Amino acid sequence: MRPLRRTPVPPGPAGLAALIGPVMAALDGSGPAVAPVPVTSAIVSDDYVASILRAVRPDDPSVPLESDEVAVVLATSGSTGAPRGVLLTAAGLQSLNESVNGPGASPQWIAALPMSSMGGFNVLIRALDAGREPIALDSLGGAEPVTPIDFQRTVHRAAASSSDIRVSLVAAQVRRLLADSDGVDALLGCSQVLVGAGPLPAALLETATAHGIRLTRTYGATETSGGCVFDGEPLPGVSITIDEGAEGSAGEVLLSGPMLALGYRMDPASTAARFTPLGYRTGDLGTVDDDRLTLQGRIDDVVVVNGVNVALGAIERVVETLPGIESCAALAVPLGEAEVEIVLLVLGSDPTPSLRDDISAAVQAALGRPAVPRRVAVVPEFPYLPNRKLDRAALRALATEPGHVAWLP
Repeated sequence: MRPLRRTPVPPGPAGLAALIGPVMAALDGSGPAVAPVPVTSAIVSDDYVASILRAVRPDDPSVPLESDEVAVVLATSGSTGAPRGVLLTAAGLQSLNESVNGPGASPQWIAALPMSSMGGFNVLIRALDAGREPIALDSLGGAEPVTPIDFQRTVHRAAASSSDIRVSLVAAQVRRLLADSDGVDALLGCSQVLVGAGPLPAALLETATAHGIRLTRTYGATETSGGCVFDGEPLPGVSITIDEGAEGSAGEVLLSGPMLALGYRMDPASTAARFTPLGYRTGDLGTVDDDRLTLQGRIDDVVVVNGVNVALGAIERVVETLPGIESCAALAVPLGEAEVEIVLLVLGSDPTPSLRDDISAAVQAALGRPAVPRRVAVVPEFPYLPNRKLDRAALRALATEPGHVAWLP
């Protein structure tokens, strides 16, 4: 059976350098399967690393790899629970390279997301296929704070080798870059800016468009070898199925195609439940109209308020269309023994006097009174996991533990 070896991934460009050789060998079959695991750092705790190791179990002869086809075992983000080790094949990881890079194209990719997460790892796969090693930000993986100057400097380095510069970012990084003229100039120097790992707020998209910057929204998961739906449209070879949704209504999104993983490490029950004959069950709600996917939130984000089903993601999308609101997070918190109330955390620092009323009016008009948040607070920043996904557990702590936020009157 093919061995599975842990590859420690430190922050900064050293993390990228540590992965290139082992990943190339894993992809061409000349080396063992690879398990990229972040090392403890200022933003990566010992507990987080331990949770990754429990999920992937590298270097453990007592738990052999499930298949010799597996080239990489990558942990999921753990944003909604404990991380899972995902069994990825070389064929699956590389199956969409031509669709993303373009036929015969050789773009220069910039590594801006942690290399032990699918968002960052995916960039490495695309870059190797293009024949160019990615260029890493000095701040990669939390080595130092992300700054527009760091990003601009990296784009200038990339421009020395190619006029076709690509980068994959998360919304929080885009927001920081758009707030600075150096960041805007650097984004304008990129031929493609992919934005994934969560929703792209409408206000952020509008700001980018006003600057002449085109953002491409990507959708996928570690289980789908990364983004496989761009701006709502599946890449060639990718199929979308909506399960249990009446015509025109939302159902669970299932994805199928050559990019799918084989399943989960040491978890045959979850593998059977999520990897079905219809495709991979994403746990997301969505609709498809004219072959374009529109997401409606997570299945487990639907809560019952006064007997009415309310999708927290739908609340967030409504609120993010309001002027001056770039991002928000809706949460359901306990209210008594058997009820919940919806609260809303808004990213910002200077709320207008009418903010809460504006939010209530917009949500009630779009979704009905049960969806209106009972409490609203403005926070200066959101907590993120080391892989730059929103830390929902930390958000819940902010909303439920006394003294962490000041609720608007």
